[in-house]
Amino acid sequence: MHNKELARQLQILTSLVSKTSIATGGDIEMQSHWAKYLCVLSAGFLENALSEIYINFTRNVSPEPVANYASSVLSKIQNPNCTKFIDIATAFKPDWGKKLEDFVNDEGRKEALDSIMANRHLIAHGKNSGITVARLKDYLDKSVQVIIFIENQCNQ
Repeated sequence: MHNKELARQLQILTSLVSKTSIATGGDIEMQSHWAKYLCVLSAGFLENALSEIYINFTRNVSPEPVANYASSVLSKIQNPNCTKFIDIATAFKPDWGKKLEDFVNDEGRKEALDSIMANRHLIAHGKNSGITVARLKDYLDKSVQVIIFIENQCNQ
């Protein structure tokens, strides 16, 4: 990951995931609560990553007024599912949207992004999400692949 702020956020998140078993002392119920907490953090990371990458892109390629406008729109992104990721990429360059769609439709990446957001919604509304730390780690790993793909598109 090229963006230092996103790399920092991801490092903190992955460190917490790796410490879950130790922090919970193997207590399954506590691991379940940690999985929910980590899911919410992961969803926030994805929101941050999506806006941060495209805001940086617009700052590098656009006049200041255009970059400011794009920043104001992109900073308001909430709960982005996979369709939103593709729509935003397409808004910048239709070819980016198509390539991103092809990428996310492979190896369960779409399901990973959508599952993080869907589980966050359930958690926020006090419903049982069924998320586990192992499942979240897999979703996060696949979602990071998508973030890196988008970052690479913007850096070409």
